[in-house]
Amino acid sequence: MTAGLRRRLGVALAVVLSVAFAVLAHGALVQAISPALGAAVSLVPVTLLLWWAFGQSRLRFVALVALAAGAAVLWLEWERFERHFPDLFFLEHAGANLLLAFIFGRTLVGAQEPLCTRFARIIHEHLPPEVERYTRQVTLAWTIFFLALFALSSGLYFAGQLPAWSLLANFLSPLMVGAMFVVEYIVRHRVLPHWHRIGVLGSVRAFSRHFQAQRAAAR
Repeated sequence: MTAGLRRRLGVALAVVLSVAFAVLAHGALVQAISPALGAAVSLVPVTLLLWWAFGQSRLRFVALVALAAGAAVLWLEWERFERHFPDLFFLEHAGANLLLAFIFGRTLVGAQEPLCTRFARIIHEHLPPEVERYTRQVTLAWTIFFLALFALSSGLYFAGQLPAWSLLANFLSPLMVGAMFVVEYIVRHRVLPHWHRIGVLGSVRAFSRHFQAQRAAAR
């Protein structure tokens, strides 16, 4: 099996698992099919995040003790957690969007290089001034986009619109992120018609490569 085929199969598997997770989460939130199932499904994102953080941590023993303590508390308070598992779903969705807004937005402060400029520099070593200006604007656009998602998520959830919130969090958000990439590509085509275009997938790869490099540097 070639590396390219393995990569495609991996992407296909990730898509299938993501759709299955979204369907289960929506069913648990809206159809109330099972509080225990809902609680278990709500733990999947935070468990994957903690497992990743554990793999990156240099103080693995301390991280392991913290994970064990968290698991013990969860075990003792499981019945209460079953009643409030939608709150964890909300914290995961709203928190992720707020964190992404911060990651993009903080690079617009002071003399830092905007994040999308860094992405472009991964592909092109030299960037003309007009490209630097454009990538700064794109960084601002992503910051506003994630802040808007955070605000919409918070508004729907605290207004008690759980079905609408679940639809946003589990199905619409990934589609909106994909649409944002497509819209940015179309705008880039018009604003910078003579600049070499890498396409939507190229933008996604640059995004991924940047965070892989950040993760490697943190080790």
